[in-house]
Amino acid sequence: MTSMPPAPAPLPASVRHGYGVAAFSIAIANTSVMFFLLKFLVDGAGLNPALAGSVLLVGKVWDAVIDPLLGRWTDRTRTAWGVRRPWIIGATIPFALLFALLWQPIPLTGWARAAAAGLTLVLYSTAYSAITVPYGALTPVLATSYDERTRINTARMGWSMMGGIFAGILMPELFHSAGGWPLAGAVMGLCIPLPILLMAWATRGRDVAPAEPEAQAQAQAQDGLLDVLKVPAFRRVALLFVGAWSTIAVLSSLIPFYVEHHLHAPKMLDPLFAAIQISALLSLPLVGWLAGKLQKHRAYAVGMLAWAAVMIGLGLVPTGGVTAALVLGVLAGPGVGAAHVLPWAMLPDVVAADQQEHGRDRAGAFYGMLTFIEQAATALALQSVGIGLALAGYQEGAAQQPEQVQTAIRLLIAVFPAIILAGVAWAAWNHPPQEAPEAAQR
Repeated sequence: MTSMPPAPAPLPASVRHGYGVAAFSIAIANTSVMFFLLKFLVDGAGLNPALAGSVLLVGKVWDAVIDPLLGRWTDRTRTAWGVRRPWIIGATIPFALLFALLWQPIPLTGWARAAAAGLTLVLYSTAYSAITVPYGALTPVLATSYDERTRINTARMGWSMMGGIFAGILMPELFHSAGGWPLAGAVMGLCIPLPILLMAWATRGRDVAPAEPEAQAQAQAQDGLLDVLKVPAFRRVALLFVGAWSTIAVLSSLIPFYVEHHLHAPKMLDPLFAAIQISALLSLPLVGWLAGKLQKHRAYAVGMLAWAAVMIGLGLVPTGGVTAALVLGVLAGPGVGAAHVLPWAMLPDVVAADQQEHGRDRAGAFYGMLTFIEQAATALALQSVGIGLALAGYQEGAAQQPEQVQTAIRLLIAVFPAIILAGVAWAAWNHPPQEAPEAAQR
């Protein structure tokens, strides 16, 4: 058994949470889009569900295309402000403005309206990626040990969940009481810039590119966009990440439909959303503790299996079963928390191991490719939801839907996600992306 080098000093809480606070803004945008944009496009903009799903697909596909490119460009950025932070600072205001624009009325009809919505979503997705890809790639620079990567991502996802709760409650409240989607989008957009700029300030001086010999710099310049897929540990992380986040996308987009047409209690949207998000937030210390006891991949497997059981439970809730749905929302929290924290805590382990082996920084490429894979899978999941609702006969804007639509909503929210999560749990337990250093030394 070889001796382990001394662990680096933990990051100060001011840096850990200063980094994490930007996730509050990202979650405002992400939660609003995932939970409410499909509902807005169908019932607000009057698009057919399949056409609305196609709009989301276009935005997600573009997002997936731009992410690896942005990751590669950020790896090559060298400025006095840093490697990643210039991208984040420059994209902050366009990101906020384009988010607000997503929810504004479009004075067109039919395919023209769908095309305009798709173009706006493409522009928004570009600004979103210009922030999220370099933001994620900061993690390996800030956190240099196995356990510190869990701690910093726990802080980050805590802020993310608070942003999600904020948007999930305030967005529909503004819609119902203060002038509809345009005002709701504008108010949420105003909340976005400050936390991101605070993060840029808190990480100043730490966003430094590692020194690279000339030969390694040339090798990095010759890397193809798909080269990171050759790393087996990265492929495993991507599989675990995609399974959970495609499920989150399905759950997020279907909850408004589930609450309105299965529970027949539209006013319970906020409480159900809050039950899931607050439970997930409160479960983060448990997720971190379990990751320390079992290692990250086993903790992830436990979380995904528990979450799969909850999804089946949501499908079995009887019509109007509000109390049962709220209880299951609380029980979903630990699985949602594990999905938020642990893949992002596993990825920097893979990045660090790759950098140690090859001597060059490819963090942006790894984070860009992971986001590409996640966005592609999410696009397919959202498109499937739209197609499923259309095939079931969903009637845009109708308060009462046919019985087969209610059945389709229950199947889409329960059976398919549960199968995916169970498969992810098996893969995480049996094929870990990267074990803890002390485990690898045994």
